[in-house]
Amino acid sequence: MAARLVRSEQGVKVWSLIGSGDSRRVEAMLKLYAELFPLYAHYLPRMRRRAEFAEEHRTGHLVHYWLAEVDDQPAAIRSFRYVHGRHVGLAHALAVDPEFREVKVSGQRLSMFLVQECLAQIMEDAALLNGGPALGMVNEVDSERLMEHYARNGIIRLPVAYSEPIFPAEARGRTRDEEVEMIHFAARRLGFLPNPQSGVTTYSGELTTNFVLAFLVDHYGLPMSHPQVQAALNSIPVSL
Repeated sequence: MAARLVRSEQGVKVWSLIGSGDSRRVEAMLKLYAELFPLYAHYLPRMRRRAEFAEEHRTGHLVHYWLAEVDDQPAAIRSFRYVHGRHVGLAHALAVDPEFREVKVSGQRLSMFLVQECLAQIMEDAALLNGGPALGMVNEVDSERLMEHYARNGIIRLPVAYSEPIFPAEARGRTRDEEVEMIHFAARRLGFLPNPQSGVTTYSGELTTNFVLAFLVDHYGLPMSHPQVQAALNSIPVSL
């Protein structure tokens, strides 16, 4: 089977892999992921398994794995989801092979082209689920340097002390509670790219809370009572 072509422009093709059965492209995506995100290489079995299911395998979540090819060569990956109950997209992995980082599409680098196309897809997802316009896309950002780069491209830094849960490698027989106990947390920044159709141009305490819960509770599955969830919520200024 072949992946679905979702974008094609100036020699760049973006393929949607979830549920496609396109093992060649799925493995190309996973190879890039392992090379460019070595800290998360132990996630590959989970990702390979997730790629076999439909986009809405988990109710209320539309999940996307994209592989971008430049002149038919694997060049970049993007994984993200739309969380219907929060009306927001969550951006996960974005990485471009160093060989293709200077590639321009519509006057912008390939990475920012994918960011914008990801937002466009989230808007389509919201329309598909008939839940009103998406608020936008929230990104976990690893470094201050990357956050500054994103800020120059319209992504708003959110005022929250946020830590990303990094789960352990899978092990047979381990319970969910045991897995949660083994999570390693890494300090991250959260950046918000508003949907221009939503009328939202900045953030509020309510929106920031919504975004934190979308990531930590809805996506990662942490309980509301978890210390890291409460720490993030308590760090959000009362008045914004």
